[in-house]
Amino acid sequence: MMTIADTTRYQRHRAVRDRDGVWALHSIWLPMLLFGSMGAMTWAIRGSNGWGGIDGTIVPGLTWGLLWYYLCRRKGIDARGIVLWLGMGIAIGGELGYGQYTGWILGNFSCRDEVLPLSPWVGYAWFVICGIGWGAPGGILLGWALNSRVSVAAWVIRAALIATLLAFIFNLGESAFGFGAVDGLGAWIIQHGPWLIFPHAGMGIYGGELGKHLGRTVYTNTQNFAVLIWWIAAMAVAAMQRDRATLVSGAVVGGGFGIGFAVSALWCLGYGSAPTYIDWWKMWELHAGLNLGILYVIVLTWAIRSVDKTHTPDGTPHSPAVSPPVGQGVISGFLALGGFVLVFGAGYEFFFWTGVSLALFYVVTVCLARGFPGQTLSPEDISQRRRGMALAYSTFLLVFLLLHGATSRLGVLLGMYSTDAVNQYEWPAGRVWLMMSGGTVLLVTTLVCIRKILRQPRIPLYPDAGAARLPARMADLFTATGVIGAISIWPQKIGVLYAVCLSLTVFAFTRINNRLDDIDREGVVTAAKGIPDRI
Repeated sequence: MMTIADTTRYQRHRAVRDRDGVWALHSIWLPMLLFGSMGAMTWAIRGSNGWGGIDGTIVPGLTWGLLWYYLCRRKGIDARGIVLWLGMGIAIGGELGYGQYTGWILGNFSCRDEVLPLSPWVGYAWFVICGIGWGAPGGILLGWALNSRVSVAAWVIRAALIATLLAFIFNLGESAFGFGAVDGLGAWIIQHGPWLIFPHAGMGIYGGELGKHLGRTVYTNTQNFAVLIWWIAAMAVAAMQRDRATLVSGAVVGGGFGIGFAVSALWCLGYGSAPTYIDWWKMWELHAGLNLGILYVIVLTWAIRSVDKTHTPDGTPHSPAVSPPVGQGVISGFLALGGFVLVFGAGYEFFFWTGVSLALFYVVTVCLARGFPGQTLSPEDISQRRRGMALAYSTFLLVFLLLHGATSRLGVLLGMYSTDAVNQYEWPAGRVWLMMSGGTVLLVTTLVCIRKILRQPRIPLYPDAGAARLPARMADLFTATGVIGAISIWPQKIGVLYAVCLSLTVFAFTRINNRLDDIDREGVVTAAKGIPDRI
């Protein structure tokens, strides 16, 4: 949920928004360039050696989340609670496959030991479906974060939706039933209506032993189709609950990325004309990150306008603040359990205990937000502390995953091990040493930040400590990400586009920052002169 954190700052920046309108250069176009260029670079990093599906997709997700938080904070709005759920939501889709669709848009359908002709439009249609599957969880969870003041019944429904989604994302159920959720649904569709989602079903090719290619088609199409149905169900629930935030976010991020995913796939047509000219798959990933970053800015703009509609120009709510329909214990429990499952899912694929450790660390931060035994905190203090802890953990997780993936290639550049000795699953001694060294510094820094939050007897609504250094810290994040991107892609020539993306990021960030600073300075000057602050 986004709230007013600094009424004076909010008043100044809202006056500018009301005067310049939604489509002002610094309000939407430069943020689109910022989110898009940073998203392109981090999405392409996600697809590099060292990062997998879910854990890699957290990188662009949390980066967008921190940008969202930063722009809101500079405008007097508190969005600390958005960061983690934006990052984790979009990351869930990282487990969905789409590799065979590249051949489909070229008219080639692999079937056992032969290649059958296929209309390219079938491939594009499945790219749309898969794109919705990648974007929908991110849009839905972001909507839930924007509208967190809901009843216990609504939280129960949300938990059931998440459990259903994870069952299909991770193909759960094999240990209990002998087959997973995707396997079971795929078998049922083959039996009752394979024509619904499987190409060339009329030829009877889906009976008996499927083989590598058809088996992959059945699993991938079934999983993507299941997530599409899940998105429709989640949107229907939001409509029945009149949850406008989830409807808008789910439609823009989910539906929008479906179209954007198919458009980005056009780069793969280059394999048919110039297969060795450049890494066309990486071009696709750059474009996909650009598209999704722009979609998040559209939702951000809508969310800020929604805050404006519920507050007067001076930051006073139109209606008195009310306590959430559920207690802080219920909210903390949902966040702890939901966060544990999502974070564990991101980390367990490459090293089981990494996922467990990251997930437990998150649960500890949520529990600490409620205070120590014997310490009395008001519900508002618990809420504010929880948001601060979530922001600290989100930053930690982003840097950890960047470091975790970067060590795969960094040790090769330093001559510590060969390329053949390392991948996502292999950890030679040199890589372990690099990870332990950087991880220790990161953990200590995070614990110091958490200690500062815990030592405050009351949690300030909008802490000024460190605010002046925040732009520099964001610039440091951009620089570090650019370096990691260069390391991960070296020595491929497409790395020059990483430099272009980083340059565009710095260009947009600098100009946005200058504009925000000008608004703040004008407000200070007018206040000093006793002039009403009407910028």
